[in-house]
Amino acid sequence: MINSTFRRRKINGKKPLLSKKDTDPSIFVLVKKVLIITYYWPPSGGGGVQRWLKFAKYLREYGWEPVIYTPENPDFELRDDSLASEVPENIEVLKQPIWEPFSLYRRLLGKKAVRQQGVVGKSPSLLSRLAVWIRGNYFIPDSRVFWVRPSTNFLTRYLRQNKVDALVTTGPPHSVHLIGLELKKRTAISWLADFRDPWSRWDVLDQLSLSRKSRKSHEKLEKQVLSNADLVLTVSPTLEKSLQDLGAQSTCLITNGYDNEVIASRITKPEKFRISHLGLLNDGRNPEILWQVLNDLCSSDPGFNDSLEIFMAGTVEDEVIQSLERYGNLRDKFINVGYRSHEEIIGDYEDSALFLLLINNTSNAKWILPGKMFEYIGQGKPILALGNPDSDASNVLEEAGYNMCLSYDDADAMREFILENYNNFKLGEPDQSAGNIEKFHRKELTRALASCLDNLK
Repeated sequence: MINSTFRRRKINGKKPLLSKKDTDPSIFVLVKKVLIITYYWPPSGGGGVQRWLKFAKYLREYGWEPVIYTPENPDFELRDDSLASEVPENIEVLKQPIWEPFSLYRRLLGKKAVRQQGVVGKSPSLLSRLAVWIRGNYFIPDSRVFWVRPSTNFLTRYLRQNKVDALVTTGPPHSVHLIGLELKKRTAISWLADFRDPWSRWDVLDQLSLSRKSRKSHEKLEKQVLSNADLVLTVSPTLEKSLQDLGAQSTCLITNGYDNEVIASRITKPEKFRISHLGLLNDGRNPEILWQVLNDLCSSDPGFNDSLEIFMAGTVEDEVIQSLERYGNLRDKFINVGYRSHEEIIGDYEDSALFLLLINNTSNAKWILPGKMFEYIGQGKPILALGNPDSDASNVLEEAGYNMCLSYDDADAMREFILENYNNFKLGEPDQSAGNIEKFHRKELTRALASCLDNLK
């Protein structure tokens, strides 16, 4: 990690880690270490791994050396081997085994019955409902809780033998924060707790048949984390305010973002007017009225009918596919390729004319800023966003020079937006955003993170 030609001087009898400050090899800055505790790390796929993988990629440029702690044998749903190329060279990665109950769930319920966060689908069997009740009331805060004690013991020994200046925990799974809580008590090292999603106010908990006692347990643990962390980091303004209301004393907001590989794919113009949705699409976000609008446009405009493609990559629930296929004009225009690696998704960006962004169609979704939204922004291509117009996502899109969110039931606005962008597509007009998108680059976001770490007490 350190160039052997670097000259180093001893500080308190120890040689510090050093890095180049600029192109002059005679100028160095002292490097501090940050221990990042995360369940998701390559080869894990999906959105959960991206945030801290990208932070780790750039932290060295701002004087921080990342050390990763992650499970040795995690039971994550999505695998993406292409992300291994994003891991910084020579980074120290610590691993310890984890025991998770998902193998038992699968034996009881079948592989397809267990979905994200351990929640089963519609019309579950009695056995499925029982499994969800056990998951919600016995595995608190989540099913990775069995990793807390062995991790705490292992990392306590590690920290006694290795100087670390700050530690980070990122959830969900929120059991990871309990590792940070115990390490804070044992070592007094500065601790940053990163909330990518809510905890006690997360709508996922509403699906787990929690007893009053179990919900109180979630709230108690969350309050302990929020009140003991030196800094609480999160991803959206509404979520930051919620965490402050729940007891966070010091907070910082750093959204997710886009990186260089997204910028590189901007220049292409697809042959088809392809509307792309990339990621999980469940029945709760099914844009039924949009399918109707597209079907009607195909009926009224032969050119539009010939040019349209509806492309989906990721997990798409059967209910969504059945809904879309009820519209006869759309059946032969629908392409569903299933889960794709992040590397493959970059190619899908190139082939897209318009991105479809679907924010949860629920009353408590104001805080949600999907990770893929920022990669869409980095592309500079138009984004059809459906959700609450008065939401964090709508505000970010507007700030970046894009159209704000449209309501799920606003057929007229959808039709107008689609036709405007289809006409621009035919004319070959550039689609670049007029807003300030550079602030959402992963490198700039890591600069903000480094500043947060520098200011920890």
